[in-house]
Amino acid sequence: MEVKEAAACGISLREFVAEFDDSELADMYRVFRYVSTGEGFYEEDFVEDLKSQMVYIIGPSVEGELEEIEESTMTWEDTGSEFVFHFNEPEAAYLYQVLNAVETPGEGFDKKLVSRLMAEMMEMAPSVLSNLPVINR
Repeated sequence: MEVKEAAACGISLREFVAEFDDSELADMYRVFRYVSTGEGFYEEDFVEDLKSQMVYIIGPSVEGELEEIEESTMTWEDTGSEFVFHFNEPEAAYLYQVLNAVETPGEGFDKKLVSRLMAEMMEMAPSVLSNLPVINR
């Protein structure tokens, strides 16, 4: 997994991507499912690594106040070799808020956004996610 800046020069809104392989996509799906339902499990190291990369690459704005987002441009893309998550700087704060919600599942995040992202993930990679164990036995 790697978070990196995709576009910044000469534009008013910084854009970022997070790249995931198959297993990391599954880890991200588990995080989204856990914060939504409070059921299942997630990899704590995965969440901490993603949060630290976001703070390092994006900066302190990721931990700041949430700006009003008129329309979310967060999208998933399957490049064939990896799964790429596109988002801009204000949306990064929402994503960071979702990652923090593992401490209090079911609250403190935009539920519609997470549901939409989970649906996009399942549509994009059904072979990776459809038989995914979500409960740690």
